[in-house]
This record gives sequence, structure tokens and C-alpha cells, in this order.
Amino acid sequence: MEHAPWSQKGHPFAAYWNLGCAEANAAFAHLIKQLLRETRGRCVLQLAGDPSAYVFLPVEGWLMTAKVDPDGARQIVDFALPGDVLDPASASMAYAAADVVTLGRGRLAMIPREGWQRYLVAHPSAAGLFARQSAARYARMAERMLRLGKSSGETRIAYAICELFLRANPFGLVTHTPFHLPVTQQVLGEFVGLSSVHVNRTIRAMARAGVLTYRGQLDVVIHDLPTLAAMAQIDPTELQATIIPSPG
Repeated sequence: MEHAPWSQKGHPFAAYWNLGCAEANAAFAHLIKQLLRETRGRCVLQLAGDPSAYVFLPVEGWLMTAKVDPDGARQIVDFALPGDVLDPASASMAYAAADVVTLGRGRLAMIPREGWQRYLVAHPSAAGLFARQSAARYARMAERMLRLGKSSGETRIAYAICELFLRANPFGLVTHTPFHLPVTQQVLGEFVGLSSVHVNRTIRAMARAGVLTYRGQLDVVIHDLPTLAAMAQIDPTELQATIIPSPG
């Protein structure tokens, strides 16, 4: 790989990964090139409570963070998409706060924590971008927690579709554009706190109403954005400004 994918003309994260400094961009691409690895299928990269030795940068494919209770029930905390930086460490920085799991085939860089800290110290412009990423992560989790605690299943699912669509397509919610969610309905249920049966029934109801169509493991096309946004209790423009970090 001669160039980081986001530096290629036309890649949706080209502007997103512009660190505002040619030296920082070059060092970042070199860091990832050295540590890039492929993933094949679902793989546990980190377990909650184990030493947190790495920061994860997905380049292709999605990662998820999750917590599992003593009875084995799982709650998905968040997804990390290409362009994100995932640091699973708890406040002590010594141990991971959540499991980190791949969601299928992809590529990612696993950067040792000491090397990542050296990079941020050497390139303050990069530290600023990743601080904005952390703020965006907090904002979207706050939006999701509000709906998990106070909203109907329909609202939770509609919100999750809108959030993930915006994050995968940072130029905005676009109707009649195919969108692939690389998750099963069970995984989506673990994200929104519902059973896979509830997720299936709700998405089928949305499809019957003409709001969206879907097939397979959640290839989604949004047809009626105003109705979906009303279900999700969002204004798409405001949500985009809240959960998508600006390049600078």
C-alpha cells in the first residue's frame, strides 16, 4: 500500500483525514502502513478488563465495542467505522473498558499505545482532530442513551439507521442510495437494546410503509427521509453537525 486509502482522490475520508500538516499526514500514513493487518470474519481483538495495549484504526470494515454481563447478555456500546480512532482504555489507561470485536473481513492498524502517544506529542494538529473525534463519540452516545432510556423500539431502530448512515456517508442522509449495514438483525438489536425478533418486525413495518427497503444482512435504501427522521426524533442536518467531527 503506497498511500493511505483516505489520501486517494475521491475517497470519502480524504478531507476528514487531512491533519492540516503534510508532515503529520505522512507520519500517520507511515504508521498505519507499518502496522496494517487484515481481518477475516469475526474476531475478538480485545477483552474488557485485559491490559489495553493498543489503539485501533479501522481502514476497511467495522469494529464494535461491547460489554457482556455475568449471564452472557451483550450490549453493544458503539461501532468504529473507517476513519475512526478506537481507544478502548478505561480511565486508568491500563485496562480495556470494553471488548473490541471485528465485524467481518477488513483491514485495520493496531498501534501500540506508547507509539500512538509519541505520534500525538510530535504532531499537535493530529491531536486536535482526534480530540474532536472523542467529542463526537460522546455526542452520539448521549443521543443514543436518551433513546435507549426514553423511546419506543421504533424510535431506537430509526435513530440507529440514521446515525450509522450519516457516519458511513458523512456528506449527509441521501434518499434512494443503497447503504450496507455490515451487521445482523441480532447485532442491531444488541445495539439498540431490543430482541432480533423486535428488530425484524419493526424494519418489516417500515418497509411496508414505504419508508425504506432492505434485503439480506441489512442492505438498506431510505425512500422517505422525513418520515424516518420523525420516527428517529431527529433533524438530519442538526444530527450531522452533532455527531460528525469537522476536519478542522
